[in-house]
Amino acid sequence: MKNKLYISSYLVFFFTLITTFSLGEIFYNSIDGTDFYRYFRYIEYFNGEIDSPSREQGLFYFWYIYLFIDLYEQFYLADKWEFIYSSAIQMGNFTLYLVGLIGLFKFLKLKNISTHKIFLSFSFLNLFPPLFGGRLIMKPEILAFALMPWVIFGIAKYFRDKKLFYLLSTTPLLTLIATSKGTVFVITSLALLFIFYKNIREISFSHIFSSITLFLIMTYLVYVENLQINNVSMISHPEESSYLYRASFSFLYNINFGDLIANPFRNTHADSFIGITLIDLFGDYFNRYWDHERSLFSQNRIDLVSYIEHPRRNLSVLLSFIFIVLSFFRSKNYQNNNLKIIYIVGIITLLLTSLGLFGLHFNPNKGDTVKTHYYFFLLAISFVFININYLNKVKPKTQYLSLFVFFIFFLFIIGFPKNFDGEFNSKLADKTSTTVSCRYLENYIENLTNLDVVCLSKTVATCGFFAEYNLPKQHEDGYLIFQEDESFINRNLTDKDGNSVTVRGYAECLHYLEGGFQNSEVVSREDRSPASNKYVFYLNIISIMYLLSIKRVKYNV
Repeated sequence: MKNKLYISSYLVFFFTLITTFSLGEIFYNSIDGTDFYRYFRYIEYFNGEIDSPSREQGLFYFWYIYLFIDLYEQFYLADKWEFIYSSAIQMGNFTLYLVGLIGLFKFLKLKNISTHKIFLSFSFLNLFPPLFGGRLIMKPEILAFALMPWVIFGIAKYFRDKKLFYLLSTTPLLTLIATSKGTVFVITSLALLFIFYKNIREISFSHIFSSITLFLIMTYLVYVENLQINNVSMISHPEESSYLYRASFSFLYNINFGDLIANPFRNTHADSFIGITLIDLFGDYFNRYWDHERSLFSQNRIDLVSYIEHPRRNLSVLLSFIFIVLSFFRSKNYQNNNLKIIYIVGIITLLLTSLGLFGLHFNPNKGDTVKTHYYFFLLAISFVFININYLNKVKPKTQYLSLFVFFIFFLFIIGFPKNFDGEFNSKLADKTSTTVSCRYLENYIENLTNLDVVCLSKTVATCGFFAEYNLPKQHEDGYLIFQEDESFINRNLTDKDGNSVTVRGYAECLHYLEGGFQNSEVVSREDRSPASNKYVFYLNIISIMYLLSIKRVKYNV
């Protein structure tokens, strides 16, 4: 029975994981994400197009995403650049998401949670709207989700066994978090204190001194490198004039119950932290994800409930309310209770920011200082433990039924079911062709849209797609004489040694492509990898591998 539960929970987890990745990749364009063009300067810097990003965020996350964009350059088409960059961004975020899941798995196993319940709770997490949204856009909060579970696991192991190396292994992870973004570091630090405050006295002075010293050295090196390249300090965040305000105290408790139902839309609740949070937690109050006007999620929706004016937003509010209520259900383990409400640390931090404690960073016309995106990595941890608590109380059949219902709710919130008409089908087929998901969904999308879908490949990106073309002729001396194709656009190809050739036909292009040539534009670029960030990244890999190798010892943290 246990083996069947394990297999079924793993299959469900894998299904929800791949489904959510494919939905995001196909139906959403990450170029439309919040502040994309503000942070695109990092990509331009690593591409060699500008001398400095001139932004205050840390370099590591954007360098990491750039590595995926650089990898995807072999599939580059000028008229499809948005789609290709979008897939690269989401793939980069997806790998970080998996790193975070593995860390959470290790921590949950340390707490003696069964594998079956862990995979089921992760299935719920795959469908958790704040985290799903965080996987779609190019912002560094997803890095905190990737690394924080490992930090929690390492610290928990330290308090169990009092081995210094457990504590030291968390310092490279904390360094990348600390140098990624100011608010992320503040929220993460306060969250760790909130989780482990009862254990602090157990840390020996020599151990804490060694860990802090190592952390400060690495953080200093990365910070200085970021400063030299950015020319802007991460603690310096110049605001637009519209944000040079502080929220009134009433912002904390204002709420318009009528508008939560009748008008749950952006800026309507700008004077209400509660209203923004309830709409934004499971929904998209700021229209940055599935409610963005260019998103395929938002187009051609079919509203199944005609007697409710805004059913998706109203359902989001209801689920947000249930989440908050369940998070305060107490259990015997104090640390589990803290983990279920760990998101409160993010809320308090952002509220204090809104009130002006850390300077003026509030726009009274928007109230977006308290976006749930800023602390979704804490919401995700809370959500996992809320689900574990629920799964402990219900039978397996109820567990799977609940997951199925939540899956339907998730699909409905992000914009399904849909009316697949001609224009929408064309957009869907076009977007699908540039995605990794096209490799296994090509036939399904073709049947759905009744359109041909040609998955973008290195061959298509370099040489185009030709159903018919002129074959080369064989010279009597044995070499090939390539023929020009009338509709073929001449291309310049270059190999790794710098040898260049201009191809004038599809067969010739294929020949040189197979010989190691590629588009001249993507052959060579100056390597602008940030050295200190890169070396700390290597230390992160070593730390995670070390923590991953630790065998589980039964013990309740």
